[in-house]
Parts: sequence; structure tokens; C-alpha cells
Amino acid sequence: MPISIPEISEDAPFSSEQRAWLKDYLRKFVESMNAPQGALPTTAGKPRALFLYGSQSGNAQALCDGFAEEMNGDGWGAEVVNMEDHASVDLTKEPLILIVTSTWGEGDPPDNGVEFWEEFSSEAQPRLENSRFSVLALGDTNYADFCEMGKLFDARLEQLGASRIARRIDCDVDYEDPAEEWFRVVTGRLDEIGKEVFTTTVTATATVEVNRANEPFGKKNPFPAPLTFREKLNLDPSPRDTRHIELSLAGSGLTYQVGDAVATFPENDEGLVDEILGLLPFNTTVSVDAHDGRKLPLREALLECYDIRTVNKSILKKWAPLTSHPYLHAVLDDDGETSKILDGCEVVDLLYNFPADFKSGQEFVVLLRKLQPRLYSIASSLAAHPDEVHLTVAKVTYETRGRVRKGVCSTFLCDGLRENGKIRIFMQPTKHFKLPEDTDRDIIMVGPGTGIAPFRAFLEEREATESKGRNWLFFGNPHETTDYFYKEQLDAMTEKGVLTRADLAWSRDQDHKIYVQDRLREHSEEVWKWLKGGAHFYVCGDATYMAGDVDKAIFELVRKYGGFNDEEAAAYMKRLKDEHRYQRDVY
Repeated sequence: MPISIPEISEDAPFSSEQRAWLKDYLRKFVESMNAPQGALPTTAGKPRALFLYGSQSGNAQALCDGFAEEMNGDGWGAEVVNMEDHASVDLTKEPLILIVTSTWGEGDPPDNGVEFWEEFSSEAQPRLENSRFSVLALGDTNYADFCEMGKLFDARLEQLGASRIARRIDCDVDYEDPAEEWFRVVTGRLDEIGKEVFTTTVTATATVEVNRANEPFGKKNPFPAPLTFREKLNLDPSPRDTRHIELSLAGSGLTYQVGDAVATFPENDEGLVDEILGLLPFNTTVSVDAHDGRKLPLREALLECYDIRTVNKSILKKWAPLTSHPYLHAVLDDDGETSKILDGCEVVDLLYNFPADFKSGQEFVVLLRKLQPRLYSIASSLAAHPDEVHLTVAKVTYETRGRVRKGVCSTFLCDGLRENGKIRIFMQPTKHFKLPEDTDRDIIMVGPGTGIAPFRAFLEEREATESKGRNWLFFGNPHETTDYFYKEQLDAMTEKGVLTRADLAWSRDQDHKIYVQDRLREHSEEVWKWLKGGAHFYVCGDATYMAGDVDKAIFELVRKYGGFNDEEAAAYMKRLKDEHRYQRDVY
């Protein structure tokens, strides 16, 4: 039975200030006594750090989880909070606010940060003179508004009176090293300032196991979607392995629009899990308390709940006291040497190279990070495939340290998920990768490799809704005979007039390599005519090379056929983006 707050007699010998203090004390005491089992321990008396993350793909969250783990191991009371849960914290009482955020679309917040930014940037937001802060921004230099949300949060925190303890770091697609450098600078400044400055009575948010039996399926309650169909898209003798995958949504109540993504919760490779279990120095048939509140056999927990691939500096520091290996102890404070250890390193490598004296399964799993969902562009239209969602997944394999490594989610979807087996999913809406509302508008789509996924969905939607706008596809891959994804469907759409035009780039079918950006340049005058006529332009696929090369090709044709100088061409490109006529989904 919950304890109620005791009444204070009216004739008790207290002043009004004493009475108010006592009421507040009793309220907090009763709340702590009534807190559910499993609540996090109070951080009162510890230096407090709040990590707020804005994340579209999970990178910002994963960074915050790792940073908070490392700080908590050093005596802090660090808490990680999703921006969409901002109402659970009072920023005016936070002595240290560390924001890690990505930017979505053209300088906008990620979906989980939209509501928070609206409130945080409003005049109603209280001032934060008692807070210190720093910001880590994740972005992509291929976008004009590179790391824009990080810049906005950084400026707004300063505007509200908070004190910056370390300058903002803006990260490109390869964010790991600059993110670690940001964290190193932040923790160095905190050591200089002194932990006692950040001691607070704020308590960590309670973690309560929720009964989700009657909760709608979604992000907090992923749907177990059955695999109904899977086929290989690459034909022999291609060494590549790309699959078309169909999942059933029947009974889920889940819906999506073309251009959205689906988040998938994979399971780890069984062979790798069993290899790890064979290296652990204790009885591995035990059960552990997983981070999601479930009690599971260790093997099941490693399959479903934990990232057994990623090793960062935080894990290395926790690992060191459990091993007697002299090299690890000797180089732990040497950033250069630890970087060499971490390069291409997975948990199984640590077990081989630095055997640790784990006493139990629980002691082992608390070192590991949570297994994060992976996002995939949706390759289908609900109008064409009711109660289904389709994916185009390239199986990732590579070799490091003499071992073959396998991408966690791509391997599970392509090989590990058995027929009629289930994978937990939720839909991730996107705001800035959408078909034009005016269905008479023309569209140009550039999507080599798996980048074709959302454009298959676009074409199915345009066919189902009998859209009048023309559709032009640029697609590319190594070889036409083995790597022409969805050829029969695209040919049929061409015959029906749904696909107005397809220009294909087979990079290795001739002596010199040809890519989609080359095809764009070949047909640049016609592309300009389409753009000038109001067409929407879309790019999906590789962010490292392809997206930037396509952007340069568009800039060149705009400058040439628009009769612009560099400055005018850049302004035209910006206008296309501001009007959401130039949209990208790159990774």
C-alpha cells in the first residue's frame, strides 16, 4: 500500500518557512518510499550531468549512452534523456547540460527534437544562468545547413545565460573521432572546474517496467513483424548479396508513407554469441537482468539485448581492472595506443587478447552497450501492398584483424531471420523526403545500389494514385547482368508509362567507370529543363562519395544552363532546398 504524505498540524510550532521546508521534505521522502522497484538510485550528493540527445538514426543516443557510462564510472550521476521526453526534466535545476544532436532535412531538428526545440526557442523558456553546457553536433557537409541544429542549440543556451564550458564540435559523417575529442575536452574542463560545483539534489528518472500488453505498437512497443518473403537481387556470379525482404504488418495497426523509414531490432549472430560464451570464465548457463527489465538466460540476452560488436574507450576502461594483461594497463592513458587497440576491435577480440576475470554474467553484460535499432528506407507503398513493408538490404561483410566480420542487422535480415520468423520493428516518419503534394509535378530520382529502395516506393505510389507527373530514374550498380535490381518491375512500369525515363550507369561493364553523376552530366540540359519546369529532385544512397558528386553535377548544370555565376547558382540550389524540391536520404 502506498504511503501518504503526513499532515502537519495547524498548531505545530513552525514558522511559514519551516512549514514549507518540512512539507517539501516529507513529499520527497514519501515519493522515494513509494518509488517502484527497479527505480534508479538517487544521484543526490553526486555531481550531476544531463545528456539530452536529438537523434534520427540512433547515433546521438549511442554516443550519449557511452559518455554517460564513462562519467558514471568516474563518480558522476549522469542521465541520458531523449529530447521527446524533455518534460521529465527541469532544465533550470540542471547544473550541467550536454546536448548531442543531429540535423534533419534542411537545417531542422530530428523528429524526436521538434517539440523540444519549439519550446526551448520560445520566449516562455526560463533562463539558465545556473547551468553550464556544451554541444556536440552531428551532420553531413554535403548539406548546406551543416550541423545547423547544433549551432542553434549552442547559441540558444548562451542566449539563455548558461555558461559554455567547451566549444561546440561539428562532426561530419565520420563522427566517432571528433566526438571522442569533444568528450575528452569536456571532461578535462570538468576536472578543472571541480565536481563539487555540479553536486545537486536532482534524482535520476525512475526506470519502471511497463506492461505493454494493451499499448499500441510503435517506438516504445515494437511490433514483431513476420518475414513473409525474401529473395536475392544480385544474380550469379556477383559476389554481392542484396536482398528484397517483405514483412507482414497484419494486425499491427502500423502505417507509413512512402519516403519513411522502418526501424528494425536485429539479433546478434548466433555463432559469434556462442564463441563469446565459450571464452567467458564462468558458468554461462546463468540468467542476467537485462537493461530492459527482463530476466533472461545469458545467451538470449546477448542475442537480443546487447551490442557485442562495439568497443569504445569507456568499455576499455571498465575492462582493464578485470584483466592482468600488462600492456592494456600500460597504455590506457595513451590516446594513440588505445586508438590502435580500438581500431576494428570487437568484444570477442578483447576476450582473446585481454582475458578478463569476470565472476558472473551480470558483471559481463553491464560493460556492454544496448543493441540499437537500425533504420532502412521503406521500399514499398501501402497502396500497392496493404499490410506489408518491403526493404532492400545489402548484406555487409568485411575482414579486420584476420576475422570475417558481419553487419549485425543486415546479416540477421538476410540470413539469421528464418522464414515466418519475426523481427521487432516500428515506423520512423520523415518530414523531408516526401513526394510533392501536387501529383502533376515531375520528379527526378537518383538512387544507385540500395538507394533505389524509396524510389521503388515512390513509383508504386505514383502508379497506385494515377499521378500525372513524369518520373525519371537514375540507377547504377557494377554490372547490368547481375546487379539490375527490380528490373522486371521497372520494365513493366516503363511499358505502362509510369516510369517515363530510366538512365542506367553500370560502373564496371566497360573499361572506364560510369556512375549516376556521369549520366546526370550527359543529360544535364534535359535535367535543367525539368527543374526549370518545377520538377522535384531526390537523391538516396551513399553519403561519402555519391551524394557529394551528384550535388556538384547539379550545381554545374544549374550554373551552365541557368546562366548563373557561382553565387547565383548557389542561391538557386538553396532555393530548391528551401522549397523542398531538392531532398536527400543519404547514409
